[in-house]
Amino acid sequence: MTDFAELIADPGERELVAGTSRAGKSSYQDWTMRHVQENRPTAMQVLVDTKPRFRAETMRVFETQKRKNAAHLYKAWAKGPVVPNSVLVDLYSPHPFRGLWKRPGEVAIMQSGEETDWKRMLLLLNHFTKAQVADRERLIRVDEVLDFYGRNTMGIMPKNDVFYRAARAGGERAIGIQLGAHRIKGLPPLIRTVLSRATLFTLTDDDDMRELRLCGIHDAESPKERFTFRQWKKQPGGLMSEPVFCRCEYPDSYLSQLAAS
Repeated sequence: MTDFAELIADPGERELVAGTSRAGKSSYQDWTMRHVQENRPTAMQVLVDTKPRFRAETMRVFETQKRKNAAHLYKAWAKGPVVPNSVLVDLYSPHPFRGLWKRPGEVAIMQSGEETDWKRMLLLLNHFTKAQVADRERLIRVDEVLDFYGRNTMGIMPKNDVFYRAARAGGERAIGIQLGAHRIKGLPPLIRTVLSRATLFTLTDDDDMRELRLCGIHDAESPKERFTFRQWKKQPGGLMSEPVFCRCEYPDSYLSQLAAS
C-alpha cells in the first residue's frame, strides 16, 4: 500500500494533476495542500481558484495581520469544504500579501471567476515568485490552469506567464507548482516537458492520452475505476517512473461537505 506522503511533491517540484469533472482532482489537490500545511508549515502556499470552488476560512481586517471569519462571502454558494487555516487575498489591495504566512501553515487563496481578475492574479503571482525570500519554500497551486491559456496554448498575458517561468526555473529557488487541469491538451508543451510529477485521474478524450508523451509518459492509460488515479515521478536521468495506482479515500466529515456537482 502506498503511503500518502509518498505522493506529495517535494519543495520546488512541478506537478500536473489532470482529470475530468467529478473525477476527484480538486479534492486530491485539497488534501495535498493540507498535508503540506501540517508537515511543512513554513511553506508559503498560494491557491489560485478560478471556478471558484474553495472557501477561505478568514479574510484580513484592512491591511493588518488580524483576521475575521469569511463565511459570509459564501452564503450563496452550494456547500463545499472550507480550507483550514486559509486567508482570502484582496486582489486589489495596495499590499495584498502584507501580513500573510506569519502563521504556520497558512494558505493564501486568490479567488475569482472573472478573466480581468485572472490577469491581476498573474501580476501578483509574478511579484510573489520574484520576491527575494530566504529559507522558505513557496508553492503555487492552481485548480484550473487552462483558464490562463487560450486554445492555441498562448497565455492570456504572455509577458506574465508565471506558471511557465516557475516550471522552468522555480525548482532552483524552492518555488513549486501544482497545476490542476480538466484536460492535458491546451497546456503549453514547454511546461509539460519540464514536469517532475504527473497525477492522472480519469480523462475522457484519447487526445489527452497522446499529449502525455510530452510529459515523458508513453504508456499512459486513463483510470477506469471511480476516484482512482495513477502517478508518475521523474527519475534521475530524466525518465518517468512506472505508475503508482491509487484510490482516493477521504473521511466522512470531509465528504459530507462536498457539493453534488
